[in-house]
Amino acid sequence: MAPAAPSTRLVALVATVAAAIAALALGATGATAGTTCPGTVVYPFSQWGDTSPYILAPGGNFEGSTGWTFTGGATIVSGNEPFFVGRKKDKKSLSLPAGASATTPKICVSLLSPTIRFFAVGGSSTSALKVDVIATLPNGSVVTQKVATIGASPAWSPTPTVYFFANLLSLVSPEGTTSVQFRFTPTGSAGWQMDDFYVDPRKGN
Repeated sequence: MAPAAPSTRLVALVATVAAAIAALALGATGATAGTTCPGTVVYPFSQWGDTSPYILAPGGNFEGSTGWTFTGGATIVSGNEPFFVGRKKDKKSLSLPAGASATTPKICVSLLSPTIRFFAVGGSSTSALKVDVIATLPNGSVVTQKVATIGASPAWSPTPTVYFFANLLSLVSPEGTTSVQFRFTPTGSAGWQMDDFYVDPRKGN
C-alpha cells in the first residue's frame, strides 16, 4: 500500500492551531496538556512492527454503526479484515463504494493522540481513499481538512500511520482534550472497504 500523503491544505489548520497555542501562552488558563481520553489500550498493529498503543475509535470495528454517518451507499457488510486484530468473532466491515462517504462520531483526543490507523482494501491506480479531519477551532468555526490520501491496496492491509494535527487544539481546552471527527471518501471510480479504525493515544504504556 502506498504511503499516506499529507495535504498541503493542512498548512491552514496547523497555522490556526499555532495561533491558538500562542494565545494560550499569552494568558489562556486551565488547559491540561496530556489529559487522556477513556478507552482500552491495545496493540493491534504489533505484527507489522508497530508497537504503539492504540484505542479503538467509537464503532471502529463496524460490528455496529453507532454514531457514524453514512452517505452515497456506504454501509456495513459481512466480512471482517482477515487478521481479526480486534476479536476473533468479529464479522463485519465498512463498504465505501464510489461516491460514498462515512463520518465518525466525535472522538475525544488529547495532545498525546497524534495519529490514526486502520485496515483497508480497494482502490485502483486512479482511485484512492481520502481521509479528512473535522475540527472545531477555538473561535467556534468548524474546519474540514484532508490529512491523507491512502493509495490502492489489492488485499487487506494496515494503512500507513496518519498524523492529523488537530489534536493540538487540546492545548487550548480547559479539559486538555478536544473532539474531532474523521471522514473517509473514495476518489475515482473504485470502491473501498475499511475495518478496525484506531486512534493512537501515544501514552507509552
